[in-house]
Amino acid sequence: MQNFTTALRAEHIKKKGTGIYVTAAILGVLSPLIFTVVNIIRDLPNNDKLPYNHFIKLIKDSLDPFATFFFPLMIIITVSRITQLDHKNGGWQLMETQPVSKLSIFFSKFSVALIANLISRLSLVAGGYIFGLVSSLVLDLPDSAELGFAFAETLQIISRLFVAGLLLTALQYLISVLMPSFIWSILIGFFLLLGYLFLQGFDVAPDWYPLELLGKVSTYKDGSDLGYWFTYSAAVSVICTVIVLYIGFEWYRHKKLKWAFGTAKRGVMLAAVLIIFGGLLFYALMPNVTEPHNRTIVAGTIDSDQPIETIYIMETFINDTIAEIKVNGNKFNHVIEGNLPLSLYKFYIGNLGPADVIMAGNDSIYLDIKKREQSADLKITGTRLAENQYKKQKGDNWSMANYYIENNVNLDKPEFITKEIAENWKDAMKASKNFKTVDNYRLREDFKQKNKMLLTIYYLNLWDKFLKKREALYPDEKTAETADIAEMKKTVPLTDEGLLSNEDYFEYVSSQVIREDKEDLPENLKSLRAIDKLPKDSFRDKLLYKQLKKSVEEASDLAERDSLTSRYAGTFNDQRYGNLIRYKKSVIDNLAKGNDAPAFAATNMEGQPVTLADLKGKFTVIDVWATWCPPCHYQSPYFEKLAVKYKNKNINFVALS
Repeated sequence: MQNFTTALRAEHIKKKGTGIYVTAAILGVLSPLIFTVVNIIRDLPNNDKLPYNHFIKLIKDSLDPFATFFFPLMIIITVSRITQLDHKNGGWQLMETQPVSKLSIFFSKFSVALIANLISRLSLVAGGYIFGLVSSLVLDLPDSAELGFAFAETLQIISRLFVAGLLLTALQYLISVLMPSFIWSILIGFFLLLGYLFLQGFDVAPDWYPLELLGKVSTYKDGSDLGYWFTYSAAVSVICTVIVLYIGFEWYRHKKLKWAFGTAKRGVMLAAVLIIFGGLLFYALMPNVTEPHNRTIVAGTIDSDQPIETIYIMETFINDTIAEIKVNGNKFNHVIEGNLPLSLYKFYIGNLGPADVIMAGNDSIYLDIKKREQSADLKITGTRLAENQYKKQKGDNWSMANYYIENNVNLDKPEFITKEIAENWKDAMKASKNFKTVDNYRLREDFKQKNKMLLTIYYLNLWDKFLKKREALYPDEKTAETADIAEMKKTVPLTDEGLLSNEDYFEYVSSQVIREDKEDLPENLKSLRAIDKLPKDSFRDKLLYKQLKKSVEEASDLAERDSLTSRYAGTFNDQRYGNLIRYKKSVIDNLAKGNDAPAFAATNMEGQPVTLADLKGKFTVIDVWATWCPPCHYQSPYFEKLAVKYKNKNINFVALS
């Protein structure tokens, strides 16, 4: 240790006047400074009602440019500068003539690089608090913004950045020690940085890539979903750093690669290090998969400014309620009996509105719900952690093929569009296969298989849409089906009733049952006619229900709705579907233009009863809204202005929640 401290003091003497630490501080403070200036110039309103720390938010917002550019840039410049001071002045040889071990020499310089890293991270945090304070004096912050010092969160950000930056620091140090040329070490560092931008753009950056480890800190700003201080990528960084530092020190100590590892003893040592730490690395990178539970459980906590007493879980095909969960003391825990197929379910949580949750039988789902006025946050963990995150991150499907077809671009190039559809499909399959959470949890096999079919259905619908447009624009030209399209069709069965709640699958099956029907009729009528001829089983019932419901909703008048209902509503094996269709028709009939408005009884803001009959004698405009509906809140002020403007006229304005 005395050798090490002596070498470290010598390093600090040598670095005087180099501006290494100043550079680290400047590059650390740039991100929060830029964000603060932009926020002040834009001065956009912040309507978030959920409690948050203003300073931590600014620091986390600054992580994207800091972790993926400024911090790596600082490491590359600083490490190269530290080592090149001695390459230039013969300092390496001079130090080795002193009574200081090579181990101390090697790691004292590495320690200076780590100190520069620490200064840069502290500068980021200090900038976040200083410029956060400035912005709090200039901008109007919401009442939910907290301005205290968040010690634990601040320390975690600093720690995560430290561990994530170890591998890049060690690798750049190895390169800089071995290469006397300052330019080459800098260029290689820049190549690593630019390489990451390309790898990230194509979503192929491996978990062990030094810049990917830093990128994960900015991508997952809140860290582990499971409450851990570090994630698996931190373990990857530490393990790879040990390997790089071992190789770098042995190479430096013996000057040449063959001298460092060419002898039997040193070769065995290298093999031992690679086997031990390589095994640890393999274990750290091995993805996790959640196991099914022994029961189907839905539990969670609610932090809300309004009482939520009941949660309803509904399936999405006919919106049947499958569970009614009572909330006691802002907590709930419910066991669902019976079989529950893997699907997307709607959770109706008080005035929070519907939330989509993927689950199945023998799943344990935990919901962490926060709500303040119209701001809400829902975090889903449990045995379907990966599946629900995948749905949230991937969102709706989009592809270049869809853009071309929707905008009628390149429709005269069938080979090009067909290839684009197939390539986009393969990319989607790959993204689904490679998806993992911040804690290295992957999708379970049952979801992967179902998701594979749903993704394929999306692209098959694109193919059908493309064929229809080609037939309309180029009736004399044939569009060839490629082997990739044929493979996609083999993936999707045409009689899977478990998929019928998905609109894309329903659209695909409907298009296939009328594929050979060339009669000049509306597609709705052709679909009903074709479905009616299918074998009378549960699949036919569900398919007919979906199509008949759609046809009734789109019918132009009462006569058409009557005709459709009388013709098909009585043909179901399960008359529950027929009754639902009749009920749907009655609702549409009652709300049809020219009918009396449906009566209602409500209570106004003063607690007085109000009915539709009370408003008789004036024109009445009724705005039906909901607390969880953002468009409703957007238009509400305009509705209020109209009510004030015409308050003395012969008209009532009613906002009915």
